[in-house]
Amino acid sequence: MNFCRTIIVILILLALSSTAIAGWQEDIDKLLAETDSVAQNKLITKIVKAKPDWRDVVIYLENKTFPPVEQTGLILRTTTCIDDVERPWVIYVPPDYEPSSSTPLFVYLHGGVSRSDIYDEPLRYAQESLFYKMAEKHGWFIIYPMGQAGATWWDEIGMANIANLVRTVKSEFNIDDDRVWLGGFSDGASAAFLHAMVAPSDYGAFIALNGHMGVGSEDGDLPTFAPNFYNTPVYATTTDRDQLYASNIMRATIDMARKAGGEIFYRELEGQHNIDDIDSEIPLISRFLDRHPRNPFPNKIIWETAEKKYGQCRWFAIDKVTIDQPEIWHTDHNVALIDDHITVGFMPADYEDSIGVKVDRLADGNYLAHRIGLQAGDIIIQADGMAITALNDLSQYKAGLKRGDYVELVVKRNDKKVTLKGQIPEPENYNLFFRKKPSALVKVGFASNRIDIDASRVGAFRILIHPDMVHLDQNLVIRVNGDVIHNEKISPDLNFILNNFVKNRDRLLIYVAELRIKI
Repeated sequence: MNFCRTIIVILILLALSSTAIAGWQEDIDKLLAETDSVAQNKLITKIVKAKPDWRDVVIYLENKTFPPVEQTGLILRTTTCIDDVERPWVIYVPPDYEPSSSTPLFVYLHGGVSRSDIYDEPLRYAQESLFYKMAEKHGWFIIYPMGQAGATWWDEIGMANIANLVRTVKSEFNIDDDRVWLGGFSDGASAAFLHAMVAPSDYGAFIALNGHMGVGSEDGDLPTFAPNFYNTPVYATTTDRDQLYASNIMRATIDMARKAGGEIFYRELEGQHNIDDIDSEIPLISRFLDRHPRNPFPNKIIWETAEKKYGQCRWFAIDKVTIDQPEIWHTDHNVALIDDHITVGFMPADYEDSIGVKVDRLADGNYLAHRIGLQAGDIIIQADGMAITALNDLSQYKAGLKRGDYVELVVKRNDKKVTLKGQIPEPENYNLFFRKKPSALVKVGFASNRIDIDASRVGAFRILIHPDMVHLDQNLVIRVNGDVIHNEKISPDLNFILNNFVKNRDRLLIYVAELRIKI
């Protein structure tokens, strides 16, 4: 009889234990499906109170299952950005996608992002993209965020949209977190350079086709630093007759970035500022991406920032920048360029009703448009006597100009012809990166549970802890500029695990704690 009672008690305890486990697992499922931050915090509090073993939680998150897909191919969707504006985006779901297998993801950023309107036909745009054909061939996911003025690739709204869409796709599909890449052409390429310098942690590699690595600094007022190219490889191209970013100009920026330690694979090609001129690169790009998955635990990180917001690279983050004198090895990597390309200085509007080129809005800066009094809504119909019937005519006209030339444009304004005269600005010198604030720079090395940091102007930093990198049963030793400032074990933090996972949705890189240190 006592034996039978013992068996019954054991069975009851096992049942209660299974119920408890099922409870926190069910709450995690709810947490991963929840989008409201207040509700997420309540669920996290509830899960932490249940006191599941942190290892069980990590295993459960790592092995999250995904439902079968209802639709494959190119799909048009919408998302509400942080400015409460709903914008379209396109996702390609491979027809052979299996929810049980992790699949790579490519994030493609389009050019002309400063135009006021979203592309009229996002699906058609995506379908005609060379990168769609690449994704289709290899069975990869690809997403197309849609940007515009006020939500560009280098402002808070547009950059948040990119990050949110990556996390949305990771939440719905079995994405290989170590094979997420980002790239684009023209403005999309400039954004790839930017992300490599300010927000690389999600990505294994970047593709920058005919872009300018200074755009994020000039147009986005963001702190960009060439040493940061050390951490993530970039595949970059320029073309010899590019009307905006010709090889003979951009070559100096690539050389500077390489001297700063950047891993940049660079090719100069024949052609103009047209992605069709570089379609032969797609097979090379495919192989480049396939050879460059993300390294989640690099044993060396070099990172420079002037703002805490852009202080993180992989498992290390600069949290405070001081105004102290920089270390002798902390030098600024920059390059002076000559701006001699011909730009009228406006964004064209979609315009099919009549002949000419319609002005959507003027670009900021010392451009011809401002000098001659061009206005939004004007329709350019003539340039120095040459009829302008479409944008190609205007491009052909500009090809024969040089800086300092005088020009005469005829526009239709309110159904009247108006003649505008002025001089294209003379060539100007400018720095690739603008410097407004002091920066902090670190060179971080990791081996055998020891982190050595050479730090310049760093007031505080953060280290993200992963059990595949740090032995939790041993002390983690941290030295800054030769001095030991930490020599203790790290304890996993369930609250941090859940909050960080909800933020990043990275199943291959679930950090279990963070260590914050002030210097």
